[in-house]
Amino acid sequence: MGISIFDLIILLIYFVVVLWIGYYTMKKVSDFNDYSVAGRTMPFALIFATIGATLAGGGATVGRVSFVYETGIVVFLALLGVVISQTLIGFFLAPRIREMDNVHTIGDIMEFYFGRSGKLLTSIFSFLFMIGMFGVQALALGRILEPIIGLPFVVLTLLGALITIAYTWAGGMLAVVYTDAIQFILLVGGIATATVIGLNKMGGMTEIIDKAASIDTDHLVLFGGPWTVGVFISTFLSFLLGEALAPHYIQRYAASKSSRITAWSTVSFAIMYIFLTIVIMVIGLIGFIVFPNMNGDMVFVNFVMEYLPIGVIGLVFGALLAAVMSTGSSILNTAAVIFSKDIYGGLINKNAGDKAMLKWAKYGTLFVGIAGVIVSLMIPSVMDLMLFGFQLWAPSVLPPMVIALLWGNPLERKVSPRAAVPAIVSGLVTTILWLNVLGEPFGIPAIVVGIVINLLVFSIVHKLTINKFKGELGHSKEVVK
Repeated sequence: MGISIFDLIILLIYFVVVLWIGYYTMKKVSDFNDYSVAGRTMPFALIFATIGATLAGGGATVGRVSFVYETGIVVFLALLGVVISQTLIGFFLAPRIREMDNVHTIGDIMEFYFGRSGKLLTSIFSFLFMIGMFGVQALALGRILEPIIGLPFVVLTLLGALITIAYTWAGGMLAVVYTDAIQFILLVGGIATATVIGLNKMGGMTEIIDKAASIDTDHLVLFGGPWTVGVFISTFLSFLLGEALAPHYIQRYAASKSSRITAWSTVSFAIMYIFLTIVIMVIGLIGFIVFPNMNGDMVFVNFVMEYLPIGVIGLVFGALLAAVMSTGSSILNTAAVIFSKDIYGGLINKNAGDKAMLKWAKYGTLFVGIAGVIVSLMIPSVMDLMLFGFQLWAPSVLPPMVIALLWGNPLERKVSPRAAVPAIVSGLVTTILWLNVLGEPFGIPAIVVGIVINLLVFSIVHKLTINKFKGELGHSKEVVK
């Protein structure tokens, strides 16, 4: 089942535009600062769009429609974790990160508070985390393109990933931000249009609710039903903390013109995310009614193919591809910068100059792209792969970084430099063992256990070692203007 020539032309025009942006911005990238944080010159509109396009990727579209299709509207409450998380980050954390004017990566932040060992461990884990997250986007690309073109899923996953890799490799963060602006407009317009048409064809929201209830009333339970308290807490925390201060958002906070722009662009999109969540929930319910016994990852694309008119199909598929490719390119660029600055520059060649860093960032883009595609073919469910990554991020790097950023005044160091590494390792290992080996005994979510252990170890090590470093702590200008 393919699409019309007209819709296909719309998609081809979209692909040509994003590749041209990559070529255009490649000529504007003169140094590593341009490639990694777009010269720290981005205004509110572009930061808002790039944060929005990054948050609303393959997991937030294809994956979450699948989640609603398979689980029900209780997902809406779980997804509010993203809104809460981004609002708090926008007000309290993102502006502090922007004030650290020499930050390119999450490793730079961790080095400031926790020294070279904290930076190295964080950078390696973040790099691997980014590979998995790019796998989510590559997988979603394959799912979107499969019914359009009719080629095998694996071939289309590779094709979509290669286009994303190409323009990210060429233009770095500049290409990512400019394409995000276009992709965000497409995303909001396309998905909103699809929802309105779907509501009209189904006879309105009341009719959708009645039809869904006639199939399974548990699908309309806002809390309870098949969801135990433990499962809900685990899922809510995964969305609340799973992407909080993830490496690709650190770059966006650092790329704006000012800390004020960073704060309000983050909070503004957090509010708008409520609208996107409602839209995705409606599409998932329509799919639940009209596509019984379907692979959840295929619901959104089949809804578009069956219910939307010619021309709109091309627009909505373009929006879906935009959502996935924008997030994919963000992840690629972040991982490449981490690889170049923190791993290559921090371990292999500590005296690397600007040109060498730029060259290795481009190498990193290619490596992460290939590795991410391999991961996507190993775990062939968009939502499963995304949630697994979220469950590892929240109990590892996140707690020490949040404590360090919030404790004291901006750019003031009050934590022991030795506290992060054992906390990260213990939280990560505990989560993996509790989830994959013990099978979450007593119904206690692994993410909760991992965070508790992380915080406990952090507190103990901090108290045992802080006196050794009191003379070295306090306010520092190492990462200040």
